Amino acid sequence: MTDKLSYQQRRAIRLDDPRMEGLRNPRARRLLSAGLMGTLVLELALILSVPVIPLVVFIGGMVVLMFAMVMLLGALKGSTRGVEELAPEVLDERQAQLRGEIFARSYAVLGVVAVLACVVLALMQQDWWEAPAYAPVIVAAFMVQLVVTIPTFVTALRVRV
Repeated sequence: MTDKLSYQQRRAIRLDDPRMEGLRNPRARRLLSAGLMGTLVLELALILSVPVIPLVVFIGGMVVLMFAMVMLLGALKGSTRGVEELAPEVLDERQAQLRGEIFARSYAVLGVVAVLACVVLALMQQDWWEAPAYAPVIVAAFMVQLVVTIPTFVTALRVRV
């Protein structure tokens, strides 16, 4: 009888692929992080330009940006061997310790980002700021994206994996 690998074991093998060795250095991680941050900034710029651009341009731009974001995030996760996302059962002792450090730093960063998002949402409710009705949805969407990406950013930029 053949033992089947769990999803986490298959994911760990995929993220530890030797073909990703070229991305496992600080310079490559910084470049991938900058590219991913750039896609987030471009996404925000594209969303803010909705009133002045045709819908087809907006949809096409979002498709391209989402594809780029997924590819960059995948490469960044591969460069960190996915330590921040894998279950503790598939990590060695050093990686499990790193994962704890990553989560502690990520929670601190996410706490600051959440407070900033709440401040922005509260300011949007003020009479002097005529924010569009869809603005809170944009803030929430960016928060979701940041919740997904910040542990990977912290791993790539702060922790030696």
